[in-house]
Amino acid sequence: MHPSLASSASPRSAPRGARSVWIAAVAAAVLLVGISVFQVLLALGAPWGSAAYGGGAAGPDGVLPSGLRVASAVAAVILGVAAWVILVRADLVPRGPLSPRLLHWAAWTIVAFMVLNTLSNLSSSSTVERWVLGGTTVVLVLLCGYVAFRAPAQN
Repeated sequence: MHPSLASSASPRSAPRGARSVWIAAVAAAVLLVGISVFQVLLALGAPWGSAAYGGGAAGPDGVLPSGLRVASAVAAVILGVAAWVILVRADLVPRGPLSPRLLHWAAWTIVAFMVLNTLSNLSSSSTVERWVLGGTTVVLVLLCGYVAFRAPAQN
């Protein structure tokens, strides 16, 4: 954990570079958790299936078929883990037994995943998926990329 956090200092007293990484990490984590909640709701049967998986997979009631509901549940877990990795990479939460090298590569893997996700969202026939989720994942690419690139090396 960053020394200024361990000493109970506020993020305002941290070095400017660390503050910007922290802000980017928290913003990314909020967006990732928000999308995760959306995926959980899809998995539970929310009628918003037309806003996911290309827009054409939902039934007439808007609910996703069973297989895609399971996929949404898995996606929710992956997005939650991604939020945690970004917060750890920014040194906002303890990394536990994970090596700094693993976290470094995990953060860049998340950036790559978000790039692919953005391309998929932007090519969707669903207007909501294309504009709302596509725009959100563009922002996530930038935020996660900033954290992956600018976060200090961890010991």
